[in-house]
Amino acid sequence: MAATGQPVWDTVVALAIGIFVAVRAVGLRREVFAVLGQHAPAGMDPGVVADDLATVAGVKDVHDLHLWTLTSGMNVATAHLVTDNFADGHDVLDQARDVLRERHGVAHATSHVEPADHTGCNTVGW
Repeated sequence: MAATGQPVWDTVVALAIGIFVAVRAVGLRREVFAVLGQHAPAGMDPGVVADDLATVAGVKDVHDLHLWTLTSGMNVATAHLVTDNFADGHDVLDQARDVLRERHGVAHATSHVEPADHTGCNTVGW
């Protein structure tokens, strides 16, 4: 108003700022709900991740895979990796970490290696 002397510009500028803030707030709300809801990160298919983990030498099966965004831009994962009796657990963990980091952008992963004859995960009834 100081520049033009017309009060209508105060309203126009205020509305423009309000619309700008509202649009950004909706985007932020979506991101916050995705983080709080522990959704799989956008563009990351859990089936593809499980298939990639299954290609690690010694891994026979992948279950209890959970992918989520911990904070903006930091994807994390947990997984159970069923191995044959001859697999080196340390090697499996290292390779699984590399697969998750390099192929899927997972910053941190907690993986659990279990032998094929382990039945503990099959007895959970929740």
